[in-house]
Amino acid sequence: MTKFPSDKQLKEAREALEKGPASRLLPKDASPVERTKYSITQEIVKYMNKHKLTQRALSEKIGIDEALVSKLVHYHLEEFTTDRLIKYLNELYPHVEVKVSVA
Repeated sequence: MTKFPSDKQLKEAREALEKGPASRLLPKDASPVERTKYSITQEIVKYMNKHKLTQRALSEKIGIDEALVSKLVHYHLEEFTTDRLIKYLNELYPHVEVKVSVA
């Protein structure tokens, strides 16, 4: 039988991730824009990991400063617009198609 972490343990883990150098979690009360930006960034990070790219290599590939790539891969997305993130994703996947769904 699998034992899942308690709500308290999950909260502590989320708080630790927020404070550390690791990726940020998507807040429970995230807006649609925040969820969209997070999803696009996930695809960029997946690409980076799949192709075993360093932050420097990714910065060269999408044409931005390495410091911005660091913010990006750690999900510090406040200064990124959705269209800017789509532009970066398009550098990695030239035929990317972004779809919107209504729940």
